[in-house]
Amino acid sequence: MEIWQYIEILRQPNKTWFFSKNNTEEKINALTKIANEGYSGLIYSLTEFLKDDNRKIRETTCRTITHLFKKIDSKKGYYDTLKHCRISKSDIDFYEANFSKDQYVELLAISSLNGSGYVREKAVKKLSEIDHPRSIQFLIYRLADWVLPVREAALNGIDNYKTSNYIDSLIENLPIFEWLQKVERIDLSGVYNDIIEFIASKNRSYVIDNFKKYPDKLRILLARHISSSLRDNSQELNLLLTDKHFLIRNLSIQHFDKLMQTEIEQLLKDKSANVRLQTIYCLKEQNGFEATAKKFLADNSATIRLFARFTLKQTDIDFAKFYHNNLQENIQVIGSLCGLAEIEGEQYSETVKLYLKDKKIRVKKTAFLALCKLDEEGAYNFAFANLDSQYIGLRNVIIEFLSHITRQEVLTKAKSIYESGNYDVKRSMLKLFNKVGGWTTIPDLMIGTIDENENIRQLAFGYLQIWRVRAVRLFSTPKQGEVERAKQIFSFVNETHEDKQYFKTNPVEGLDFYFK
Repeated sequence: MEIWQYIEILRQPNKTWFFSKNNTEEKINALTKIANEGYSGLIYSLTEFLKDDNRKIRETTCRTITHLFKKIDSKKGYYDTLKHCRISKSDIDFYEANFSKDQYVELLAISSLNGSGYVREKAVKKLSEIDHPRSIQFLIYRLADWVLPVREAALNGIDNYKTSNYIDSLIENLPIFEWLQKVERIDLSGVYNDIIEFIASKNRSYVIDNFKKYPDKLRILLARHISSSLRDNSQELNLLLTDKHFLIRNLSIQHFDKLMQTEIEQLLKDKSANVRLQTIYCLKEQNGFEATAKKFLADNSATIRLFARFTLKQTDIDFAKFYHNNLQENIQVIGSLCGLAEIEGEQYSETVKLYLKDKKIRVKKTAFLALCKLDEEGAYNFAFANLDSQYIGLRNVIIEFLSHITRQEVLTKAKSIYESGNYDVKRSMLKLFNKVGGWTTIPDLMIGTIDENENIRQLAFGYLQIWRVRAVRLFSTPKQGEVERAKQIFSFVNETHEDKQYFKTNPVEGLDFYFK
């Protein structure tokens, strides 16, 4: 049954004239279906049933509307969805008398987004009085209302919630302030600063003690305000230093002069490259900085390696030899492999090859990528031998490399691997065929569309569509052998599709045009 049919059921009288049969259960079932299958735009069609004579229908309607209301996932979506709802000022009084507090506050929130300024104003005043954390979000929205009395009512309402009981709710809604200020309909800096003063100054101890319980987005907002007014308190600085989010740890660098040497060392070893880099910048004017920079020549971050080499370019350090020595001693392996590739240290490519056998996949993958720049033929030999690697990350970089080297032996091996491979390997080979493109791989993409696995068929179909688009730019003439194979595979695949009906429309239909 369609949604509109459920709405029609709700519009029927509660008792039909024929046999006076009660249809309450039918209406409740319709509301349940709307809640499960419906969307927020349906609230407009349901508000009239909030005043139904039947209490069960009223209650179920309210639950359905609340459920749909919570499906709205954007700030702009609230007003666009609810501004036309048929709600009057007297309806708000009816809601207060007939629904529970939790239900009433949701209906007030919806009413506060109504197109009528009078309805919004009354809803905002009621939200100010109801003493419920859910009110705060919708009071903040109305702070930027284009009707002055509504704005004033919202401002007074927010003041009512500036108590210790609602600190967490105010913090939770700080991002809405940020968004509203970007909208720039009205200057909210005064009220925003007032809220921040209440949270980050008057209730600072509470915020510090409970800081770790807030999600990342809120912690970052709070951390900025804590950092901007950092007190001479090791607890606050330590809070920034030890946070799990790098943006918050980065704030501690703004107070570099307050950091102890152990804390600076901690930041130099931070897992975030951005934190390490900012810390290094703070040290660059200090005596003996060259010794510090040398420690970062083989950092895992390319930006930090580049900065370290730039800092030490006037010294007598042989960077290629430095990286080679690191690899021989098995220290800073990832950064040293990357460093050799960056400075084109081809003379040490044999040392890089040794790490192609490393047990750690990340090391093996990095060594291969380095070898691609230092010794292309050596990289090709490894890629060809490991085309069917069980490690998908390594397999992906190999495919990317080989897709630019269209040797026939690679495609022949890829076809063989596809035939005997598992699901993941087949996906990778199709990816290779798609990247190589052209006349030589179209038969293999067609074969993919009749694979026994539906997901493989769908993937091959998508790649086939890409091939069709690219075909208009294939200015090269196909070799006779490629044309013959394409025709042969097309005939077999086309016949299979006609028989199996894997797709609504045959995915290879019309492809034979290209093989004439």
